[in-house]
Amino acid sequence: MDLEQLKRRRDELLKDNEWMDGLIKEKEEELWEVKVRTIAASELARSAMQSAMRTAGIVDSFYGPSTQLSDNQANKAVEVDPNKNCFLC
Repeated sequence: MDLEQLKRRRDELLKDNEWMDGLIKEKEEELWEVKVRTIAASELARSAMQSAMRTAGIVDSFYGPSTQLSDNQANKAVEVDPNKNCFLC
């Protein structure tokens, strides 16, 4: 290879390297967005599950007994019907 071919090859490699750097940055941004969406979806699912359990009367609170509840309500156990197949049914 002569000097001109080496310079041309160097320029091609530099151009390829810049393109690859841009691609890596783009993929990192996409990955970050997916991570954020995954965390948000997980939190929404957790919140929906807790809300459904409170609405169904399975639990009163996820943060300990409420101070506004009477002792009878605070100590109430969840009754399980052995004839039902589903915990939430």
